[in-house]
Amino acid sequence: MDQQGPLGRAVAAEVRRLAQQLLDSEMRKEELGTLLERAEAIRRELSIYTAAAVQDARHRGEKWESLARAAHVAPETARARWGPERVARMMDLHANEKRAAPARWRGPGSGRLADVAEGTGADPAADGVSPVNQLASALTQLQAANGLTIREVADSTMLSPSFISRVLSGDRLPTWDLVCALAVLFRSDPAELRVLFEAAHGMTAPGRQPVAAAIAQLYAAVRGLYLAAKSPTPERIERLSAQAVDALTVRRVLAGVDIPEWEVLAALVCVLERVSLMGWSVDRMCLSG
Repeated sequence: MDQQGPLGRAVAAEVRRLAQQLLDSEMRKEELGTLLERAEAIRRELSIYTAAAVQDARHRGEKWESLARAAHVAPETARARWGPERVARMMDLHANEKRAAPARWRGPGSGRLADVAEGTGADPAADGVSPVNQLASALTQLQAANGLTIREVADSTMLSPSFISRVLSGDRLPTWDLVCALAVLFRSDPAELRVLFEAAHGMTAPGRQPVAAAIAQLYAAVRGLYLAAKSPTPERIERLSAQAVDALTVRRVLAGVDIPEWEVLAALVCVLERVSLMGWSVDRMCLSG
């Protein structure tokens, strides 16, 4: 069955996003391996764009002969390469590939939320819990809070239950479109998961940004880590911080109405990361048992 357009516009937007990532990586002078990975992602997306653009043109009523001329191929080649069934398979396969990749913890440089706030790049291995697991923990917390089963999540996202289970367990690393889809399904703001997502993918925060954007990102980052820690009560956070951060301050930060002194914010982030580690260790022991 033909997939209805416009497909090309969405793919073109993804090409632009990937190109911006490549440019950002160049500006940050990242290693060659990272640059080539980003270039390869753009190449694959451009291949999908060609198929999508042809499909859109067919839905507008253009003939195979004119499409073949535009693509500089024979009409028979165009039909074989971009026929509706073939394009549908290409789009489905590509969507599944982009929705999640095998989870890889890149180790040093992946970045904890405390380091994002401070602008440094510490080794997350020292904490014993990877950014991938923090993202998975936050998604699991949202799933539990909404009372949805893995089967219900799978049905809503049109993915298999085993696939969703691997994403929520941290064995598969979701891409941003899947994280957004899950956040919407779980009635949450995708922005609260953005920093966790970027840390899991080994991305680094931009060096400079407008003050309002930086403040919004800080609030979202703290709320994301709060979800990864399975939403401990403000009173528990106060106890674990040895009163370095009080419960009222926790509530105000989570509500986005207050930015405490750096020492207080650092204490809050450290407690949330410690609770996240404790919760993840317990979860893994339960799974192994």
